[in-house]
Amino acid sequence: MKNLSKSLYILVVASTYLVSCDSKLEIEPRQSISSEVALSTQPDVRNALIGAYTVIAEPALYGTNLVMIPDLYASQGYVNWTGTFSTYRDISNQSIISTNEDVTRTWTHAYEAINITNTVLGALDVFDDEDDRNEIEGRALFIRGIMHFELVRLYGVPFDNNGNNSGLGVPIVTTPVKSVSDIKNDVARSTVAEVYTAVENDLKAAATKLEGTPYLYAVHGMLSRVYLQQSKFNLARDLANEIIESGEFSLASNLEAPFRTKNSSEGVFEIQQTEQSNAGSSNDGLATFYSSYVNQTGGDVGRGDLSINNAFYNSYTSSDKRRTTMIYNGDGAKSGLFTKKWYNYFDNIPIVRLTELYLTRAECNFRLNTNIGDSPLNDINILRERAGIDPLTTITLQAILNERDLELAFEGYRLHDYKRTKRNIGSMAFSDPKLVFPIPYRERAVNKNLEQNTGYQQ
Repeated sequence: MKNLSKSLYILVVASTYLVSCDSKLEIEPRQSISSEVALSTQPDVRNALIGAYTVIAEPALYGTNLVMIPDLYASQGYVNWTGTFSTYRDISNQSIISTNEDVTRTWTHAYEAINITNTVLGALDVFDDEDDRNEIEGRALFIRGIMHFELVRLYGVPFDNNGNNSGLGVPIVTTPVKSVSDIKNDVARSTVAEVYTAVENDLKAAATKLEGTPYLYAVHGMLSRVYLQQSKFNLARDLANEIIESGEFSLASNLEAPFRTKNSSEGVFEIQQTEQSNAGSSNDGLATFYSSYVNQTGGDVGRGDLSINNAFYNSYTSSDKRRTTMIYNGDGAKSGLFTKKWYNYFDNIPIVRLTELYLTRAECNFRLNTNIGDSPLNDINILRERAGIDPLTTITLQAILNERDLELAFEGYRLHDYKRTKRNIGSMAFSDPKLVFPIPYRERAVNKNLEQNTGYQQ
């Protein structure tokens, strides 16, 4: 049985703090502390760090946008947006303006989380015990690293493994803003290469600080993703293999389990929601947008704003359980095809799960002509056999990428995967400027050093 202490989860509580149980995040809820307040005690620092985890679980980040927007942005032949929210409709149509509220709130919430972690990192001297200090430092670096990573993938030009990556990324922020006097209105954007270096440095430092703790696998899972995005295949492969071979995680036989079961056997890093605290059940939250069905009490669940395109549905083999058990015909607010991954308002949100790591190991081994851990063919067939479809007898890169598209559908990978593999998104080239978010207007209004992305006027 999986050792539950080896994965990292976030449990959202009362929208102001996070708690968790077992030995993963043994933190009791306390009153939230703003990053503008001086952190002079250990409880202050711990509570501020809890606040940072709260922010990344909110709808602007992993609670909705960082999962939904990358798929919505690459919607052609994949998903259909039928909702009334113009911010998401414009993203789906690749017709975004710099005042788009979801572009803005994703940016501001990510930097809010970064600012809190910077404040925490500046207050580590309150810890006398080295183990305590290392844990807090590592967890703060983890959040800062993954937030810069998410930002550069959306607001920066695509990383090019054949280029020098001197194009515009996002600002790298490593000093806290504790008061109005700390605000700097002259920060400029770093290059894509510089941002990725900063992300790697934060996550590698976090891994060092968190060695031997329950948090290490989450750090390595995200770092493997960072390496894959840069085509650093040997590094991505080795971290993916480490997690797979650890024996701490296993593929669930029930495809719904990672999205329903707290502490899923394949959940390396997940956000747990409750009936009391969740990303939303009205105008926010993944299930709000992806679900459309009538529940047992006769009530509608979800808005049904994001349905599955028929062409993508038909790309699954007719007997594939990922089609027969994980996709359903909506009978709620709207009709159409919908995913069961985001089905109930209070379900898990897996950020890193074991399936991704099998796919990463398979792709990297294939590209490098290696068999670290197992062969690419065997790794892909493990997933195919779980899905109830025939195993392949030979393997190609295209087969691996196809399997990745099918297995990780609707989990926020599509835009980023297509950019890194330089595949067209509909009729648009992966490098089309319209597939990069604008720098929000409100940010540039106070900081003229934030150069706007190509194709945006303001």
